[in-house]
Amino acid sequence: MENNRETQSLEIRIESLEKQNRRLKLGALTVLIGFISVSLLGQTKQTKKTAPKAAAAAPAAPVTPEQIEAHSFVLKDSNGKVRAELSMTGTGPGLKLRDEAGTALVTLSLNDSAPQGPLLLMSDPQHKAGVSVSVLSGNGSQLSLVGERPDIQARMAVAPAGTSFEMSDADGFTTSIGNGLQASKGKQPKQTTAASITLYGKDRKLLWSTP
Repeated sequence: MENNRETQSLEIRIESLEKQNRRLKLGALTVLIGFISVSLLGQTKQTKKTAPKAAAAAPAAPVTPEQIEAHSFVLKDSNGKVRAELSMTGTGPGLKLRDEAGTALVTLSLNDSAPQGPLLLMSDPQHKAGVSVSVLSGNGSQLSLVGERPDIQARMAVAPAGTSFEMSDADGFTTSIGNGLQASKGKQPKQTTAASITLYGKDRKLLWSTP
């Protein structure tokens, strides 16, 4: 009988120890799971804090065509008025700059027909005073300045025959310097040199010359 009682008592103790052991294991597992969860949560927050902000995407660069082809280009102001034109004309390419009234005050053209070469014209809005510059084939380079009256002007030329400068006033008097043809009434025209000075009166009447 005593052996049975001791055996039962021993079994009861073993069972009690096994229950305690299971509780300890369960508690340790619970603590371990909690510790792991807290650690993962902390790492997630730290990652969110330290993660660098993504750089803003750079705006796309505008696409610029390498070449534009057309027969003409027209530039208008904010009021819709044409202020500039670049186009092909009957004699070649030309550029015109216009004022607010639409008058072309600057014209730059390239003459394809004879005499070939570039030509620049500038004038006031009334087209009275103006400046012209040309470099035409066979004529050399020329510069002309005209006042508000067409008889008030100055011209300078560097031509194949030589260099000349001529100016005139409103009274019809003219001074000619340099190479050219000196004309006098009843005489054959005389070829002048770069050192020549000729003075003319009204109606191109010869007043004085040297040499």
